[in-house]
Amino acid sequence: MCLSLCAGGLAGCFGGGHAEWEDPRYATMMEAADSVFRLGYVRQAQQQYQAALDRAFLIDDPRAIHDAGFNLATSELRLKDYRNSLTTLDRVSAALTTRGWTGEQQADLHLVRASVLYAQKYWQDVESEAVLARNSTDGSVRSKAYALTGLAAVELSDRATLEDAINHLTASKKLSNPTDLQELLVRRSMMDQTWSQAVDEARKLVSSREEEMDYEAMRRALLLEARALQAAGQQGAADDVMRRFTDSEKAQAGQ
Repeated sequence: MCLSLCAGGLAGCFGGGHAEWEDPRYATMMEAADSVFRLGYVRQAQQQYQAALDRAFLIDDPRAIHDAGFNLATSELRLKDYRNSLTTLDRVSAALTTRGWTGEQQADLHLVRASVLYAQKYWQDVESEAVLARNSTDGSVRSKAYALTGLAAVELSDRATLEDAINHLTASKKLSNPTDLQELLVRRSMMDQTWSQAVDEARKLVSSREEEMDYEAMRRALLLEARALQAAGQQGAADDVMRRFTDSEKAQAGQ
């Protein structure tokens, strides 16, 4: 099972699958990790995914190495343990390459790496990793890669790349996460300094992220709303939104 990435964070949904045979101990470790992750105990999940990855290497199962490694790296990303996340990705990618996995089969690992680089504000490097992630046969991975490219483009004031990402996501017939497109539209409004529109869009984005239970992305949306309100001359409302952001961030740190 592989955790599903949102732009810059993790979502609480699971997918993927295995061949007919699966090592029972590995399966038990992954199920335990998935369960605690769903409950929001990311550090405990990270420890379980590490044990599952060790087991995957022991049984020499490439699919298990990929799935446990992907989940471990994304959990480390969620914990803001960026160095270990990149180390995990390097180890897993090297192991899969040795076992004959192509770059296309590892596209989602590039997506995790792009997310780590985005969190570290290496905007230029995000695009190169996201381009590799767009080689995935999985539409959801491709969509999230475009979303990350668009987010990095905003930071680089690259309007053309932002528009390309928006156009791709808008044209997708089966967009896996329309909220990612919603965030890009908020950021475009802010780039255009249409602050009233940005406030309305950001407020809707906060609600969408809450409904998805993606609270990292929700806090990012709250920051956007506060910035838009401040630019619109509504400092009191902006302060209220920032208090909501701070309350959520403190509660997250305590878990």
